[in-house]
Amino acid sequence: MLAAILEEYGRVETREVEIPKPPAGEILLKVSGCGVCGTDVHLAAGEIPLARPPVVLGHEIAAEVFELGAGVTGFEKGETVVVDPVVGCGKCKWCREGQTNLCGAPTIIGYVRSGGFCQYLSVPADKVCRVSPKLGPKGGILVETLACVVHGYERLDPRPGNTVLIVGAGTVGLLWLQLVKHSLTTYIVQADLVESRVAAAKKLGANVAVTVGEKKLADHLREHGIKDFDIVLDATGNPQAISDALPFLGKRGKFMIFGVCPEEGHIQVSPYEMFLKEQTILSSKMPPQTFDTSIALINAGVIDCEALVNRTLPLSQAGDALRMFVEEKDKAIKMMINPWV
Repeated sequence: MLAAILEEYGRVETREVEIPKPPAGEILLKVSGCGVCGTDVHLAAGEIPLARPPVVLGHEIAAEVFELGAGVTGFEKGETVVVDPVVGCGKCKWCREGQTNLCGAPTIIGYVRSGGFCQYLSVPADKVCRVSPKLGPKGGILVETLACVVHGYERLDPRPGNTVLIVGAGTVGLLWLQLVKHSLTTYIVQADLVESRVAAAKKLGANVAVTVGEKKLADHLREHGIKDFDIVLDATGNPQAISDALPFLGKRGKFMIFGVCPEEGHIQVSPYEMFLKEQTILSSKMPPQTFDTSIALINAGVIDCEALVNRTLPLSQAGDALRMFVEEKDKAIKMMINPWV
């Protein structure tokens, strides 16, 4: 089979490898598609120490059941599935409480274990979630990211009447937009550097969508007469973007840091101002026990998958896709690797 392997940090090569044999308790999957995520870019560059080359990246996996390992029941060959990539140690306090996203020694699929930038992969059976064939690969690859957003949404707990600022209109930002839009918020403002993504935000329901760059976010908001928000949400992973957005958090406001910032990134806050305004800063990491909700939301049509997944690449271009993610943001919102083209 073909697999795109991170041979060393900064170098991905596509080559032939043997199809794995599923051990006891695991399922061999035939990959239908795998999303390209900003986390993959960080992993490939060596910026997130959880990746251990050589390894096959890719954790947003849509697939079909191909072969069952010994002892696995409840699945049939050909069934359509997705993969929860977070494999905890199973022994720590957080794993025992079901919060595998906080495990200190995880073996995450696509980080430590082989991921979905390949044609076949073996994963633990308890990490395989059955989905409707109607979902298709585009819907399937969004399940994991949406599950992350759902976890953040549950922590953020938006309330009817809230006003919301979303900074960033990539895949994550637009998933947040679609969830928040269903929360009886009074208005949502979304900002991005890329004009095509701002256009997508307008199409998907932002009340105001603005392109930042020459004109700063503060200038846009001033033009619209907006002073502050109940919720400010960062979906960029850029410390400067977070710093620029913090002043617009209102009294009793909640600021969600959702994008993954560089490890060395820092922001400055005023504890006194937070005290005066009773403000809260939150964060959210990975998807603990939210896959079923994510699948249900996509099945219900809450998420416009076609609007998000708008570029498909062959497995031979998996390495190029990581570069394109950074350098060609205007050409795609969400890229998908199809290992069979």
